[in-house]
Amino acid sequence: MTLLSVQDLVKHFPVSGSSKLVKALNGVTFEIERGETFSLVGESGSGKTTVGRAVVGLIEATSGAIVFDGKPMSWKRNIRSPELRGRIQFVFQEPGESFNPREPVAAAMIEPLKYLGMNRSDRDRRLAEVLELIRMPMATAMKLPDDLSPGMLQRAAVGRAIITRPDLVVLDEPTSALDPTARAEIVDLLISVQKKMETAYLFISHDLSTVRFLTDRICVMYLGSVMETGPAEKVFLDPRHPYSVGLMASVLLPHPSLKTPERMKLEGEIPSPLDLPPGCPLASRCPLVEPACRERMPLPEYPQPKHLVHCINHHKLERADVVSDRFETFHTLSDRILRQGLPERVA
Repeated sequence: MTLLSVQDLVKHFPVSGSSKLVKALNGVTFEIERGETFSLVGESGSGKTTVGRAVVGLIEATSGAIVFDGKPMSWKRNIRSPELRGRIQFVFQEPGESFNPREPVAAAMIEPLKYLGMNRSDRDRRLAEVLELIRMPMATAMKLPDDLSPGMLQRAAVGRAIITRPDLVVLDEPTSALDPTARAEIVDLLISVQKKMETAYLFISHDLSTVRFLTDRICVMYLGSVMETGPAEKVFLDPRHPYSVGLMASVLLPHPSLKTPERMKLEGEIPSPLDLPPGCPLASRCPLVEPACRERMPLPEYPQPKHLVHCINHHKLERADVVSDRFETFHTLSDRILRQGLPERVA
């Protein structure tokens, strides 16, 4: 059953002192099912974080529709509204910047419950349950944010997000500021929380190894537009959009013998979001470009069921050109590297 539906989401930011607009989002469409992990991936500036902030109501979309649990959301009906309060939560990239440095972490974790009208004894009981779930001792939770490691602080941020038992958690680069061990611990935590609470995740990241390990479905974005959407395994091992291929090829391989074929790389400069021409935003860099690509954004096509691609030439990408044996080996090694830091029951 669909929990969140985003349809033709557009967000343009005006440039101060100019008539130009930064076209951050240009018709983004996707859906998230209850209890699943849906990931947005792409380069910096692709619009991933803007989507997350629009979903939770931190910014107002220029146009488009966001429907949560069958009802439309708007600037007036968002996570601050009484009926939605606590049902959608957000985990920020930098946990140290989202906590009050002058109060204990436990006080920040319990804060959302006050706005739900929960009494003191029930709040304390819920806090104890969440601390057990995220494997954080009460003594640690009573410390100030500056006294905790980044990994432990991000663990507290996840605890604060799930303390209201939300239906959806938006996670904006939750592992990017962490070392490999802390990253593995947070991934393990997110998996265990989802199993127990059946919470859906909108996972925003450029860490493709973590995304592949954690996600059910993936959406590849470029310059505010959706390039490809589909099951994670399909998109990673058989990407059908030239940009998806280039994005996978940009990953640093974890062994010197694993070299990426040159034909998988994109060339040329990334266009400015201030002056995006009509058509596919990848047209200036795509080796498969045709005149029609420069005229309008290609309509979605479905090479396989539930696998959407905005490319009229996706059929020209043979699997031999997309994924070599070496690249499949990269995925295997990435999983192994991530699992080495996970507890034995997960690995």
